[in-house]
Amino acid sequence: MTKKERIKMVLSHKEPDKVPIFELLLANPVLESVLGRKIIGYETGEAKMSGIRASIEGREARRAIIKENVELCLEAYEKVGFDMFWWMPTEFLAPVQMGLPSNIVANQIFDVTIKEIERNTFRIKSKEYGFWAIEKYDEESDTCVTVNDSIKERGIKELRRYIDYLEKATIYPLHQCIQDGLEAIRIAVEREKTVEDGMFVLGAADIAVPTFLPYSPLFFQTMIDEPKLIERYMAATTEGVIPILRVQLEMGVDGILGAQDWCYAGGPLFSLKMFERFMVPHLKRIVDECHSYDIPFIKHLDGNTTAHLDSLVYDVGIDGLHSIEPPAGMDIGWVKKKYGDKITLLGNIDCANLLTFGSREEVIEQVKKIIKVASPGGGHIFSSSNSIHSGVSPDTFWTMIEAVRRVGKYPISIPD
Repeated sequence: MTKKERIKMVLSHKEPDKVPIFELLLANPVLESVLGRKIIGYETGEAKMSGIRASIEGREARRAIIKENVELCLEAYEKVGFDMFWWMPTEFLAPVQMGLPSNIVANQIFDVTIKEIERNTFRIKSKEYGFWAIEKYDEESDTCVTVNDSIKERGIKELRRYIDYLEKATIYPLHQCIQDGLEAIRIAVEREKTVEDGMFVLGAADIAVPTFLPYSPLFFQTMIDEPKLIERYMAATTEGVIPILRVQLEMGVDGILGAQDWCYAGGPLFSLKMFERFMVPHLKRIVDECHSYDIPFIKHLDGNTTAHLDSLVYDVGIDGLHSIEPPAGMDIGWVKKKYGDKITLLGNIDCANLLTFGSREEVIEQVKKIIKVASPGGGHIFSSSNSIHSGVSPDTFWTMIEAVRRVGKYPISIPD
């Protein structure tokens, strides 16, 4: 059975030959252990900072860094033996971050000036409209985050001005930055068509909730104080997502995964009522667009997602759920019993504690427990509870992979 056949069978809730394996991200040092060399990687602080520096150098530098890293990540995933590969066409792009950092929309601000105001700290500013954000890279933690922006500084008037901009901004033709980012998806799709036993390729699209940006408290307060304004924001940003999504669907991706988070260990950042009002219609629009191409949509949410699961499954219509985080109280066995006939589960070995600090024996035992409760009947793709971050050692990573390969063969037969 090929990797694509295996994933399609699992998504159809049938048992393939073995449990598929997937990871959202592989950070160095695991990537380095696989490839025998250090690379910038994907969705790391270094990757974001490198994209900013490449944008300062010019378009050719940006195109080069995108091409090199998507090709090297594909090579690494193939060597590990993953069945599925995910890439965001927004990686290494450097707009003014006024929306979800990992979900750039076509009407975001790409015509910018970038200035390094101190070492590894960059001010990115719109040339025409004056919106700005400050990005800071920390080498020790390998993070690059937006530490301030003009909406946080100027408040609700600036948020209104930004939404006015989003509604009036040109979407077509797609900005050259987006075209450069989408080239990575084309590379992945074409490569996995030609290599022997190519992986199932996931593109990316999601609603643009600014969860991790400096002005997020203002955004959430505005849900209460001025809900019509948030409805306009969600409509305008989703309108900007759709053209980028359509290009990926027309390129021939096998699926789409949306990676925006809005939950923490104690539960969602906003109520079910607010989720249903502000988020569901727009997320459903994205899912429906995927389904119109007969393409599945997988939703990533870590944290405790229980309060929103019914709505995600029945109202939005997601096809898969990643990553079902154990430290946040998520039990993959319970999710399997309640929703396993409707969605595919991706998860969920604990990467925060077990894969970081656990022994070899503890990792193997947990792999067995997860496969025993989640894999029978199909509908399960094994992965961590978020990603293989820089705290996970290569030895622990390979212990996990080898254990899944050993015990994840159908029919599943793991003794009590």
